[in-house]
Amino acid sequence: MFPVSCFSTLNVIIYQKNDWFKAIWHFHTGQTALSILKRLGWVFAYLVVVTIVELRFADLRLKNTPTEFLSGMGILLSLMLVFRTNTAYDRFYEGRRAWGTLVNTNRTLATYLNALLPATRHDDRLFFAKMLSNFSFALKNHLRGSRDLAELEDADGHQLSTLQHYDHLPNGIMAQVQVRKQSLYQEGLITDSQLIGIDNLLMAYLDVSGICERIKSTPIPFSYSFFIKLFILLYVGIMPFTVIDEFGYLTIPAVMAVSYVLVGLEIIGEEIQEPFGTERNNLPLNQLSRMIRLNVHEIMQLYLPPMEKDAAKPGFLIID
Repeated sequence: MFPVSCFSTLNVIIYQKNDWFKAIWHFHTGQTALSILKRLGWVFAYLVVVTIVELRFADLRLKNTPTEFLSGMGILLSLMLVFRTNTAYDRFYEGRRAWGTLVNTNRTLATYLNALLPATRHDDRLFFAKMLSNFSFALKNHLRGSRDLAELEDADGHQLSTLQHYDHLPNGIMAQVQVRKQSLYQEGLITDSQLIGIDNLLMAYLDVSGICERIKSTPIPFSYSFFIKLFILLYVGIMPFTVIDEFGYLTIPAVMAVSYVLVGLEIIGEEIQEPFGTERNNLPLNQLSRMIRLNVHEIMQLYLPPMEKDAAKPGFLIID
């Protein structure tokens, strides 16, 4: 049910939504779950100490604390976590929409160029197929802070060496595509109206790049994230003093369950607020880039080896 294809070191989970047990299992094998368990370990130690001290040595219980106080804090914390999670998911989904636009723009432009370029212009077809698909790989690496050119295809022997002079690789690729497009226009293979259509599609590439860079360079404000963490600590810290009369030693698992939910939501929000990273629940940019390469080459009638096709197929548990 979970076929696996290995391409690097990170698991990006594409799960079967109806198979809860396997989804839960895969979640708890990732770095997010390990981060949650690490923090819950500290909570467990705190609860054991507090519970034993309260029940055996010193009466520190908040006996006269109104139940409405703890309930009110819980409601406030829940509202803050809901807003925090929604804000993080908005960033995640906007990043996915941007990459969806990139996928569709590649398909549209490849279809346009396939109809426009004669079958005899094999070099031009190969150039556009490679350079358009290179853009997605360059953008992925740029968003992850890498200048790795290993995944890029050299169209006619000197593109990659030219790209090394650019600090912003996606811009460098678009600059080369614009130069080749202008050359075809001067040859008369592209009319004025066709030139406008191609320019509009090429502008979409840079728009996607700008959207992704805005998401990456605008983090959640530190003061807001810090305040939520502080509120969680206060809430979990006070809870055992108010419920121990009712639960006794069961205070430990009861508060642990509440802590698991609160800490888990905060850590998941932190993970998905940076959708272009290399965590398991970030966007599968490697798979999307390979799919773009497959689509462009097929449309331009330049076919890839079977291994490249398998890497781009949806429904895999991709090690991204």
